[in-house]
Amino acid sequence: MLNALYGTFFGRHNPDSQEPVSVLIGLVVLTVLTFNAAATTGSGIGGVLGFGFLFLFAGLLGWLWLGAVLNLFAQLQGGQGTARQTLQGVMAGLWPLMLSGPAIAAAPWASSLSLVLSLGVMGGTVISLTRNLQEIHQWDWPRAFLTILVAWGLPALPYSALSPLSSCYFWDCESP
Repeated sequence: MLNALYGTFFGRHNPDSQEPVSVLIGLVVLTVLTFNAAATTGSGIGGVLGFGFLFLFAGLLGWLWLGAVLNLFAQLQGGQGTARQTLQGVMAGLWPLMLSGPAIAAAPWASSLSLVLSLGVMGGTVISLTRNLQEIHQWDWPRAFLTILVAWGLPALPYSALSPLSSCYFWDCESP
């Protein structure tokens, strides 16, 4: 995990050698999110097991979806990496989510600190994913960042299209 941290911020790393690290990062992130959700809801060991299965299923689907979309956009732009390398890079790029525990734990006492920590975790995740995509597909930083923005922004388009319809439902908008 320290190699992923170092490679994200300071240097290059070999995308082929990060499979065990990617799996370990995924399991630690799954564990942290499971315990955070169970502690927030106060649901005990049953909640830990329930949230564990839920996050395992949803996390696997999300990881495969994000990896597939990023690989699709990368291949359309002439990326050099493979789908397996992209999936490994996505899993290794999620290591900042391990730090979400303090952000969630600070919420009852200091909401502004929780907000700052959450934004830091989100920013770190974007930076880490960008660096991994940059390394895997041998791109410059802006192209990798744009690919991540498109992959995350594309699913939001249907919701933005529904936004005017829902506001007209509540405010009785009539066309002249």
